[in-house]
This record gives sequence, C-alpha cells and structure tokens, in this order.
Amino acid sequence: MSVISTLITRTATIHATDSLITRLCNGQREVIEWEKTKVIPVPAWRGAMSYWGFAEVEGQWSTLNWLRIQASQAGDFCSPEAFAKAMTIDLNEQFRKINTCQKVDKGIGIHFSAYEYVESRWIPELFLISNWLDTTYTAIRQTVNISRETHHWVSGQDPRPEDANKDRRLKVWQALQDGKWLRYNNGDPHLYNLAAMAILEMANQLAFRGILRQPDDIETLRSLTLKPVKIVSEIQRDFCVANTRIVGGRIHDLAITPAGSYSSTSGDA
Repeated sequence: MSVISTLITRTATIHATDSLITRLCNGQREVIEWEKTKVIPVPAWRGAMSYWGFAEVEGQWSTLNWLRIQASQAGDFCSPEAFAKAMTIDLNEQFRKINTCQKVDKGIGIHFSAYEYVESRWIPELFLISNWLDTTYTAIRQTVNISRETHHWVSGQDPRPEDANKDRRLKVWQALQDGKWLRYNNGDPHLYNLAAMAILEMANQLAFRGILRQPDDIETLRSLTLKPVKIVSEIQRDFCVANTRIVGGRIHDLAITPAGSYSSTSGDA
C-alpha cells in the first residue's frame, strides 16, 4: 500500500511518501521494493504527483514509470486540469489491459498538486485521481475518477465541477493567506491521523510557549509533513506481525513554492 501525505500552505506545497512495495504471496506480504520514490515532479505546472496502492505487475506495468512518462508530457496541455483529465482517461485505458488476480489489486490513488494562475495569483490545487471506493481500501469503483480537493476542504462542501471557477479558486487563495493549512493523506489514514494530530498539538504547544520556528518556514513545513509518515513507518516496523507491514523503506519528500522553486531532502527535486 503506502502512506502519502500532501500539505498545502501559502508558502509551499509539500509531498511526503514512504517507499515500500509489497506483494501478497501465500497469505504473506513479500517485500519487493524499499528505496524507489513515489513522488514525481511536474515542472510544467509547478506541481508533483505521488501515489499509493497499485505499483507494478512484473513485465506489464510500473506506476512509477507511467507517471514519469505522463509528467514529461504535461506541458503539452493547456492547463493542469486538462493534463489531469487526460491522465485519468489514459489510466483507465491502461487498466483495461492489465490482468491481476483480484479486481481490488488495481486499486490506486494519485495526488497531483499544481499551481494555477488566477487573477495574477498562483493558487495551489490538489487533483485526486483514484478508483478506491473509500479509505478502508477493500473495494474499488469501475473506473478511475478525478476531483478537485482544495475548495472542498476550505468550504466543507462536496467536490464539484464549479470548484474550478475563479471565485472558488480565490476563496482557496484567501483561506491560505489567512493561515489555513490543507492536509491530505492516504494509504493508512487511520494511523497517519493519530500521529499527525499529536504532532500538530505539540507544535501548537511550542507556539504557545513562543519557541516554535516560523510556521511559514519551508523546513518547518517539510518536517511537519514528513514526521507522521516516518512515525507510521516506525510503528509498523516495531509492532507489526512479521510479513504484514505495508509502510516503510526510505522516506521521500518534495516541496514546491508558488514561484516554482523545488527542494527535497531525499533528492527528488
């Protein structure tokens, strides 16, 4: 599976992921990858993609390779949304050709972050591309779907096509300028949320004491994005029954500013 996290603030958008890829063999999980990244820059749109779920079928498919090909073609489209929609169409076409033991084996999710230029402002968006039915990750939909996520989290309303409208995008920008953080996580949200909420509360305590580093500092934001992923990985390492772990390996990160500047402590920039 995986744990992926994306944090969107007025300063930057930060992705963090683990690296573990496993396959189920005779009722037990066999590790097949510990190091490779699951986050891919998309410089054409000041963005990045990270994924969880379906990773590869030997000789047939590699999600990482497919995402890299998509990223290399992103500049051929007129907008991040056009690129994301085309990618979703291609993913559905590709999945029709791939054979897996069970339907749910093709469960996949992608966070595609990008900046859109609206009214002289670079405004971040997160496109969620997924066929998972819910966060139990036990069933998938017939097709991979796409949704915009930022206005949904700012307004509390369900995602809808109108979220691309100028007024809604400006509401997202204003919420971020007012200091709101938008945090998205998938793969193992139940463990992740427990860790993330505890870390945020500790950060709030440091702020109350007047000793927290500036909240707009990219390294502070990077650490707040990475730390829950690291904790979930370590908890599964230390406490899971043998051959049941689904999160682990090298932790990767990538931060992108509205100006399109990339940085990474894991070499992913």
